[in-house]
Amino acid sequence: MSTATSPRALSRSAAARSSALASGLAARGRDARDVGLKLVGPVRVRARRAPFVVVVLSILAAGLVGLILLSTAMQAQAFKIDELQQRSTLLQAQREQLATEVDRMQSPSGLADRALSEGMVPNANPVFLRLADGKVIGEPVPAEPDTNVRRAG
Repeated sequence: MSTATSPRALSRSAAARSSALASGLAARGRDARDVGLKLVGPVRVRARRAPFVVVVLSILAAGLVGLILLSTAMQAQAFKIDELQQRSTLLQAQREQLATEVDRMQSPSGLADRALSEGMVPNANPVFLRLADGKVIGEPVPAEPDTNVRRAG
């Protein structure tokens, strides 16, 4: 051991500081006991490094595990998003197909085909109703089935 770090050297330096403090207090007209100061011995215990290293490594390990779990969760979410986008595309195509079918069924030719398939016959002598005064224009004549008209269905 060197003399600079020996317990005797530390106690001598502490004693020197104590006497310097006492002389400074005496110059002001005070005593060290009036101020409430005590002589404290040197600190002989140094902090160990092993617990600190263990704590730091455990924090790093917990962070890495957290990152792995977060990455796994995000990857699962990405697969779910891809699956939902494919389903959305399929449903959009189905919606467009149904809209096209509705348009076809609402067209005049589509209505005529469905009417024929239900057993209705076209009337060659239509009658019109004027909404302003409720007058019937034309002579109502019952429609006769035409044998030349083909039936759909």
